[in-house]
Amino acid sequence: MKILVTGGAGFIGSHLVEELLSDENEILIFDNCLTGKKENLDIKGNFKFINDDFGSTNSLEEIERFNPNICFHLAAQSSVVVSVQNPALDFEHNILQPIKLIQILLKSNCKKLVFTSSGGTIFGEPTTIPTAEEDYADEPESPYGVAKKRLNELIKIMTKDSNLKYSILNLSNVYGPRQDPHGEAGVVSIFANKYLNNEEPIIYGDGAQTRDYIYVKDVVTALIKASLIDENHFLNIGTGVETSVNDLANSMKMQFNSQINPIYNPAREGELKRSVLNNTKAKEDLNWKPEYSLDTGMKEVFNWLRT
Repeated sequence: MKILVTGGAGFIGSHLVEELLSDENEILIFDNCLTGKKENLDIKGNFKFINDDFGSTNSLEEIERFNPNICFHLAAQSSVVVSVQNPALDFEHNILQPIKLIQILLKSNCKKLVFTSSGGTIFGEPTTIPTAEEDYADEPESPYGVAKKRLNELIKIMTKDSNLKYSILNLSNVYGPRQDPHGEAGVVSIFANKYLNNEEPIIYGDGAQTRDYIYVKDVVTALIKASLIDENHFLNIGTGVETSVNDLANSMKMQFNSQINPIYNPAREGELKRSVLNNTKAKEDLNWKPEYSLDTGMKEVFNWLRT
């Protein structure tokens, strides 16, 4: 099987590549390493890594020559804050480049496109909790959310009446080893790193905002299952469990036996108050369910940071 992975040196992408590596699979990986890291792919296997945007002319020609059977599109500008500050950059990476990729895939032997969308930002501030696939708000709350939602719609339109099937998987808040503990996103890794270093974690807003935290290996399992089914999907991938940022910080504080309390800063523009996904449809369509609890997953993150 010839498999293309965009964003393959990133947090989720590198875990996916590890699972896909086998004698039967030939993997082509693109990552510009703005947030991904080449050392995440310090593994042996039949893959080729190209340190570039997947939407450049040379990259698109490389993809056309490779002629993949399956494409996992994980590459993205993934910061809500950056999207608010620079909508044009967000548009370039999250709409224009993916459109060029789909055009190439439509001319190839690719039978399945698996796209990691965002389960929180595309829905906007939800009126239904947990939020199901049909529970869209009128518009998302940030340029990042708008771009993700529009790309979902474009994938459906561009692949209509073609041989290319799609799986659009709306991910809740993914966490796990290799998530950047110094970045803007990834609160589990950020908080864990702060507690490990006896520093105060920063909570933006009052901490009552909630998220659905899902472990990266559960996400990878869903991605691979979706890629092997010859049907179109639009599915939520989350735990269905709602956890406030305050509760997350308190849980970590207890695990670390720490006396350190968080610092509270003003809320950030474009962030949702509540976000938790209804995963019923994914359980049915993919025969999938999350296996990791938040406590178990946090311990994996702690162990990774300690090493």
